[in-house]
Amino acid sequence: MTAEAVTRLQRRILDFIASFLQERGFPPTLGEIGEECGVANRSSVDYHLGALERAGLVRRSQSRHRGLELLAHPFRLPVLGRVGAGRGLIAEEDVEEHLVLDKRIVRGADFLLRVKGDSMIGAGILEGDLVQVRRQSSGEDGDIVVALVGEDGVVKRLRRGGHAWRLDSENPKDAPITAEFQVVGKVVGLIRRYGK
Repeated sequence: MTAEAVTRLQRRILDFIASFLQERGFPPTLGEIGEECGVANRSSVDYHLGALERAGLVRRSQSRHRGLELLAHPFRLPVLGRVGAGRGLIAEEDVEEHLVLDKRIVRGADFLLRVKGDSMIGAGILEGDLVQVRRQSSGEDGDIVVALVGEDGVVKRLRRGGHAWRLDSENPKDAPITAEFQVVGKVVGLIRRYGK
């Protein structure tokens, strides 16, 4: 089992452990987890903690009361196949899936966008990669951004030329975009999957 494959109940347990730790400074007992998450018996809680441990999200110590350590605190991010124009930035019909990721990996991202095409190969962004995007309506010269050009969402490098802004590709075969555009996010990271 991977961090991506946790069930809804296991996610709830993980969230409860994290908030309990933050509020009280020590982990909850099996009974407290069961009571909060609606799990009637402790053996069921233990089963779900075992699944979270196999996923590398928690570590249990049988020799200590409250022997539970949170290794990572993941959260769900939507993966978009495209950025929607006019319907709001994240339209439900554009969400391909949700990924459960560790906060330390995603560095403030609000969503993931699946890259299509090869216009950013010079920046090391390949087709099929997931770029981590933080919502914002502006950027600085040199930032890699997600922008709307008409109805299309694009990933490009934001450049200032004199008083005008443009969107540059990182592929010499593509011309800069000088048409009107709207920045909707800044790329803050990248996830690449290998294999199927």
